[in-house]
Amino acid sequence: MLTISQLATYKDRDPHLYETLTKIVAAVNATAQRAGVDPGMAMAAPAPVAALAVRSANGWFDLAISDPAGTRPGLFYFAESDTTPAFASPRVYFLGASRNLYVQLGNQTLYWRAYSQYLGSLPSAPVAFGNPPIAVTGGGSSGPAPLPSSGSGALSGGAVRGGNGFGVPGEIRVKASLL
Repeated sequence: MLTISQLATYKDRDPHLYETLTKIVAAVNATAQRAGVDPGMAMAAPAPVAALAVRSANGWFDLAISDPAGTRPGLFYFAESDTTPAFASPRVYFLGASRNLYVQLGNQTLYWRAYSQYLGSLPSAPVAFGNPPIAVTGGGSSGPAPLPSSGSGALSGGAVRGGNGFGVPGEIRVKASLL
């Protein structure tokens, strides 16, 4: 959120300048709120999604995220699958504004979770399918073995981590020598 600490000093000295600057600050803050960005700090994470439903047959996995929370434009959804309920090396699926994923992954047994994130915010807490997470078997014939997960978002050192969405603001470090 943009603030100008010296703004109050102009209220009596130059009312027109004060009014103009107040409108500019309000417009910048409204735009930042709609875009989900804040130059000073990361925006708060959205509320966790309400639930994740998963069905499978013949190698197809069908996911549906329930999120009845009142949200503003710009909310993005992510789903993750992993072969373990700990999600140590999840495969990330960017759903954009959609709350559904229909994907052919063959005869694998996978655990699933989902979360949401605004661009510039922290990701919401992931919600797994089942509590504790329940394994879902795709069935049918098996496709190729999946490549190792590359995660998502921006992380330093090529780290792979789930629940990261676009990346967690403040975790990206730029070497001073590159500036």
